[in-house]
Amino acid sequence: MEKMTNYILSPEAMVMVSGSSIGTQKKYYDRGYWYKQNRVGYEGRAEYLASKVLACSNINEYVEYECCKINGMDGCRSANFLKNGDSYISLQRLYDIYHGGQLSERIRLYDNVSERIEFVVGFVENTTGINIREYLGKLLTFDMLIVNVDRHFNNIGIVANSMEEHYRPAPVFDNGNSLLSDNGRYDENVSPETNIEKAVGQPFCASLERQAMELDFGLRLNYQKLIEQLECEPDSRALEVLHIQLQKYESILKDDSLVVG
Repeated sequence: MEKMTNYILSPEAMVMVSGSSIGTQKKYYDRGYWYKQNRVGYEGRAEYLASKVLACSNINEYVEYECCKINGMDGCRSANFLKNGDSYISLQRLYDIYHGGQLSERIRLYDNVSERIEFVVGFVENTTGINIREYLGKLLTFDMLIVNVDRHFNNIGIVANSMEEHYRPAPVFDNGNSLLSDNGRYDENVSPETNIEKAVGQPFCASLERQAMELDFGLRLNYQKLIEQLECEPDSRALEVLHIQLQKYESILKDDSLVVG
């Protein structure tokens, strides 16, 4: 039986976070850590396994998640990734500051996925001076691998530092709606492969694979190290889905010469 720490948090630590494509989510923030209770399935397990993947990848900046219980309910915990002088600005917020309106609606004026990507890359570079193309390539390939259907423009963003007066891409975070974690969306009585086919992607098009392909499949993984680490994990539906996806994309993503950890 896997043992998980049970964190007891007061109601005063509760924060209601809007912006998710699945609605407002209840979270807790206490002494430098964020806590999220599962609400549609096994999001905490998905977050945890996603960060295991990232630890064996060419993505250097990411949030590490811990499986835990929060006031007796399953969930996950992660450290606040913002340091002194930092503020997180989502791409949606950035667009709203300069133009107003919904960025997701603005890109729908383009029929071509590559044009949608070019618009967003250009907009971010023009307003912040940073080119996020490589960042998006890694991020959206990661989403393809873990079947993340919740990569909206509120959890893609940049970090602005008022002390150093510069911008940088935000670390990869908020991967809970992945690995078929939403029990209301995916039928547990059918195969994972069938459910994976039903996954609808964001933010540039419905196909997770098409998005990643347009950005040249930027993610690389040290498969040997990752598989070794996953052997220590308890059996779960999330782990089964991850293994299926790792096998499916091995020829694209595998790079055991990659130095990690």
